[in-house]
Amino acid sequence: MHYKTLPPPAHLEPFVDCIWVLAAAKGDGDPEPEIVLPDGKTELVVHFGDAFLKLEGGSYQRQARVLMSGQLTQRIMLKPTGEIGVVSIRFKAAGAARFFDVPYEEIVDRVVDFAQFEPAFSAAIHERIACARSHDERLAAMIAVLEERLTQESKEDIFVRQACQYIVRAEGEYSVQHLVKLIGFSERQLERKFKRQVGITPKILSRIMRFQKFLAMAKQTNTLTLADAATACGYYDQSHFIRDFTKFSGMSPVRYLSSNHVMSDHLTSPTNPPPPSTK
Repeated sequence: MHYKTLPPPAHLEPFVDCIWVLAAAKGDGDPEPEIVLPDGKTELVVHFGDAFLKLEGGSYQRQARVLMSGQLTQRIMLKPTGEIGVVSIRFKAAGAARFFDVPYEEIVDRVVDFAQFEPAFSAAIHERIACARSHDERLAAMIAVLEERLTQESKEDIFVRQACQYIVRAEGEYSVQHLVKLIGFSERQLERKFKRQVGITPKILSRIMRFQKFLAMAKQTNTLTLADAATACGYYDQSHFIRDFTKFSGMSPVRYLSSNHVMSDHLTSPTNPPPPSTK
């Protein structure tokens, strides 16, 4: 498996977390499903290998070649069908709105064929990625797409982006009153603007950030207790932490930590991901 991430250039950093590529040869037998967990980010995904399947209502459905993955508030299940080849732009919480005018509230917990929104762009970017001669060329092509669009007029609300930055930097432990005062909107106004540009509310984004904080902590140590984790992530009690974790991941913290989720980690890596793995 080859996995590589590329940090965005400085002028794209306010909007983009990273650009990544994942490639692997077809394995033997029926591949195991992989979970993708909420991470507070949206993604523009291009498949240059075989398409993935996504679990929908009890059965797996084949995905399109170019996809927009909306904000997740629960896990989704993906399954490779053969040779893996994926390149993606992982946007920060409100970053995608700077480049794409998409109904973000309508794609929460969904991975949508991007041709529904921009068919010409979808066809062009897939051809561009498929014809690239190397993974580095694919990464560069995704950056070029963003740079081309950065010069276009945008409906992005910069104050929503600033509010997201505050929540992420506070790792979900923010005061609603402080946020409202900082941004200058009422709580109701801010929630409406978040749904339009991010897809989810500030409170849900905050919970996802605390969830991601636990996952990052768990990667660094195997001696973390659930009680200590709950306190460190800003929960009043362990039961509240476990309810949130189960809601976002579909399993208990203990079960998740004892399971194998290497590819899942690649698909939802934090801002500072672990070193790429190649074998």
